[in-house]
This record gives sequence, C-alpha cells and structure tokens, in this order.
Amino acid sequence: MKVDREVTQVNLHGETSGRPMASISVLIPAYNEAEILEGTVTTVIDGLRGLGFDRYEVIVCENGSTDGTLPLALRLAREIPGVMVVSLSEPDYGAAMRAGFLAARNDVIVNFDADYYDMDFVGRALREDADIVVAAKSLADSEDTRAFLRRGASRTFGWFVRNMLKLRVTETHGMKLFHRSATQHLAMAVCSTKDLFDTELMARAEWSGLAIGELPIRTVEMRHSRSGILRRVPRTIYGLFRIRLLSREAYRTRVRPALEPVLQQAA
Repeated sequence: MKVDREVTQVNLHGETSGRPMASISVLIPAYNEAEILEGTVTTVIDGLRGLGFDRYEVIVCENGSTDGTLPLALRLAREIPGVMVVSLSEPDYGAAMRAGFLAARNDVIVNFDADYYDMDFVGRALREDADIVVAAKSLADSEDTRAFLRRGASRTFGWFVRNMLKLRVTETHGMKLFHRSATQHLAMAVCSTKDLFDTELMARAEWSGLAIGELPIRTVEMRHSRSGILRRVPRTIYGLFRIRLLSREAYRTRVRPALEPVLQQAA
C-alpha cells in the first residue's frame, strides 16, 4: 500500500560543539501522548547531551492525535533546541515512522516510543559493529517485567515472524539503532504501515544482507497497552502474508556465494 499523506515539518534547531562525533536522530512516534510526551522528550535530549553528541535531533512523529499532542510537540520544538515535529493527519504508527526516517538528517537513527526508551541502549548499540542494532527483549540476558500476557504475545509474534518470513533476527519491534547510510533506502522502500512497518523494514534489511546485531535489554512497562492484541491479529496475519510475497522476489534476486569445490581435478 502506497502512503500518500501530507507531512508537515516544523522548526529544527541545530546543536553543535567543537568535538567531532557521529550525529544522531531520535524518532518518537506520538499518538495521543500529551500526558507523557514532554517528559520523554526532555529525558531523551538530556541523555543525548550526556552521551556527548555534537549534533542531534529528536523528531516527534505525531500522527492524528486528538488530545493536544500536536500543540505540545510544536511548543517543545519552539522551546528546546534539537526538537523537530512531523505531523500526519491520520493515526498510523508505520506511516509516522516512515515520515520520521525521511525527515532524519543525521548519521545514526534511533527509534523510541513515548513510553519505551533507554539511553543506555544507545551508548551500547553505538559500540556494536553492525548496520542495525536491536534491543531484543527475548534474549537470555534480557529482563522483561511486563505482564505475562504481553510477554507471551511478544514471544508468539516473534516466533511467527521468524518462521513465516524465514528470518534469523530475534525481534523486529521495539528500540533499534540504524546507521542511516546503510538503511535509508530500505525505509523508503517499505510499503507496510500500521503495526508492520518495523517488521517489513527488518525483513528487507536481512534479505539485503545487512549486519544486524542484538543486545539484551531490561523492559519495564510504564503503562498498560492501549491497543487490544486480539483486535490486531487479523490485519497482522494479512500483512505478514503480504510481506512473505515480497520475500520470494528477494530470494530470487539475492546473489548467492559460489560453492566451495568438493572435488579436486585430477592431475
């Protein structure tokens, strides 16, 4: 499905210093997040300064909010150097993520949620030799304190994705760090919106042969999930079948390594 929506960009302030360092863009999709958005943005900005970034931006990807999220985000963009807003007219997490990727201008892109972020992950992920680094909740060293149903749903979804799309990556959702030069073209090619933007993006990354690293993470639920799991199941299954069709073309066009010879030619 092609996304054709009006996207408004609002005010970006630069923040630089004399020390050379990689630049970073942090994407925060926001739908009806007026209650917690300001605290999230200020915490992330302080965290980026603490990590020593010379150039950074926090992009609030507002999409169809009805609770005052957009006016709040615009105020933060006016008042806090490094904050930017992109706004979509309809609620759509995937479209908001895609808009954020296209607006990002820095070397590294990190995606957080308004209620799920970890600055320590950013510092650790930057030390990984990979094109993409995933905060994987299901790794053995991870700690997931969410309710049993939420943990079970995440594990089941991950298993389903890996088996249906033939992927090795443990998870496709949650916090991730991307090196923009390796991944920007993939984000532009993603067709899925809603809940499956991340899944298609990570599938395309693996099919393209990008290096994907995974790090353990401690997950603490700031609030209960606002979207019903069962309600999302039909569209998720349909979307995964659609992504699976893309994989056929990916495997057909993938360059396969030459086979090692098993027999030596007789002298």
